[in-house]
Formats: sequence, C-alpha cells, structure tokens
Amino acid sequence: MQDVKVKASGLAKGSLACGILTIIPFAGVAFSLSAIIMGTVDLVKIKNGKSGASGKKMDIAGIVLGLVLLPIAIFILSIVTGIFVMAASTGTFSEIGNSLSSIISNFFKLIMVKLGFSG
Repeated sequence: MQDVKVKASGLAKGSLACGILTIIPFAGVAFSLSAIIMGTVDLVKIKNGKSGASGKKMDIAGIVLGLVLLPIAIFILSIVTGIFVMAASTGTFSEIGNSLSSIISNFFKLIMVKLGFSG
C-alpha cells in the first residue's frame, strides 16, 4: 500500500504568501485582505472536507499575519497620504522630511514604551 501525501492547497499557500507580502508599503492593505480571505475560505473548505488539512497551519499563519499587519499598513498609508496632502497645501517639500522623521520617531517610541522595552 502506498503512502499518499496530501499537499497544502493553493489557497493555503496563497494566504501565507499574501500574509508575508503585507509588509510591502502601499500594497500591504490589499495583500492583508487577500491573506485573510483566502485563509478563511480554505479553513471552511477544510472543515467541510473539501480540502486537505495539511494546509491548516499555513491558513492560520496567513490570517494572523494579515490581521496583525493590516492596522500597520493602514497607518503607514494614512501617514504618507497626510504628508502628501500637507505638502500640496503648503507648497513646500522641505518640511516633509522633518515631519516624517518626527512622526516615525514618536511612533516607534510609543511602541517601545507600550511593549515595555523602554520606560
């Protein structure tokens, strides 16, 4: 009798890949939503017996990455959009670098304090 291996589905692989690709600026929101949707669809298929269970961990990892990185992707997109709106309204780009540097620095300081690495 042969030992048959059931491979992970394309949805599971796609969910994990999109979850990882969420870190790409500007495309992160789309990749995040794709990871969440594909992972959820595949988990439902696994539950209904229409897909092999070997991709379940990939689905869960893709969903978790998508959910965790989605707010970060939205935050980055909103900051960049705000900076360009500010530059367009003031007509100067020299202040953009200073503003962006200040925003990023304060954001990471806040994250470090909330995680307990700095006090």
